[in-house]
Amino acid sequence: MKRILAILSVGFTMGLWGCGGGGGAPDTNPPTIVNVQVEPTKLTRFTGGEVTISAQVSDPSGVAEVWAEVQKPDGAMEKVTMSLTGNVYQGTIKAGANTRNDGQDETYKVWVRAKDAKGNETPEPGEPQGGISFTVPAPMKPPDKPTF
Repeated sequence: MKRILAILSVGFTMGLWGCGGGGGAPDTNPPTIVNVQVEPTKLTRFTGGEVTISAQVSDPSGVAEVWAEVQKPDGAMEKVTMSLTGNVYQGTIKAGANTRNDGQDETYKVWVRAKDAKGNETPEPGEPQGGISFTVPAPMKPPDKPTF
């Protein structure tokens, strides 16, 4: 009987060691994205220019990749890779010239997405949910033709 208890005790102990010691639930959450910003929010010239996208991103498993999804005025999407600078991820997009002839600004919309070391990814559309915008101003509208 003592021998059976000893074998069971050793077997139980080995079973506990073999289970990996716990460690909690597996990581299934995507990275946390906060403080998404674009600078400038309105370019000063209709010819377009560079806009910096920034965000703070963190994850207990480690951040593997961060990018911005940019919707252009024509609806086309562009992916912008973001790199870690200090404690902020940053990327740059070149906004094209506003060639509209109706005096309207062109608006770009930006969302930030990320993937962690376990493969968990921010769901579409990204953060912030409603996106953040920047605009390219309209060129000066020519004056109306004079009437005689």
